[in-house]
Amino acid sequence: MREFHFIRLICFGMILISFTSQINSAGTPLKIHTVQPKETAFSISQKYRLDWRILLEWNGKNENEGLKAGEKLKIPQNLSYSSKIEKNLPEDVPSPGTPKFHSPLKVLPPVSLPYSNLSYYPNKGVLFKASRHKDVHPIRSGKVVVLDQMDGYRKYIILEHKGGYSSVYANLRSVSVKEGEAVKPGDSLGELEEGKGLYFQINQGTKAVDPIPLLKY
Repeated sequence: MREFHFIRLICFGMILISFTSQINSAGTPLKIHTVQPKETAFSISQKYRLDWRILLEWNGKNENEGLKAGEKLKIPQNLSYSSKIEKNLPEDVPSPGTPKFHSPLKVLPPVSLPYSNLSYYPNKGVLFKASRHKDVHPIRSGKVVVLDQMDGYRKYIILEHKGGYSSVYANLRSVSVKEGEAVKPGDSLGELEEGKGLYFQINQGTKAVDPIPLLKY
């Protein structure tokens, strides 16, 4: 079994969807996406390579509104992460060209399962060994966009950060945040399950990247 395969499915919205093509009155190509159970604005925007805030704006929604299964969303076809505004970043956010992130744990333990982009043995994040440091922290200022759990994997959190990045934290016994909440380095996201190490992932747009070289030690 590939550890945390479910996280990749959630992050990139790889679930069955139904949609049709349309063109709006201004001539902009559109698709209509039918919201599926458990989908969020973030997971849908990842699939279509959109900023989730652009998705909400196109559909007349604010950031605090949830989505309902069966709801129809307009998906603009000519916008992508390249159109995302990258100004007014918090002080803890480095230049997008050379990003560095804070550690998700006070002291990082050894890695038990490393990142791999090999086609025959992919692993989109890293799994750290269990340690006495159980309090999990955001690697960068951001917003909680997904907070969920699954049998066998406990609770997990996905944060979205400015600059097109997102991060995943899993194997949590408890969480200290809510969906939609703004967080910063030093805040507590939650505590790890006893005997389990942190599963951790960084995505740039819809692509997972090796997180270890990006962390400050």
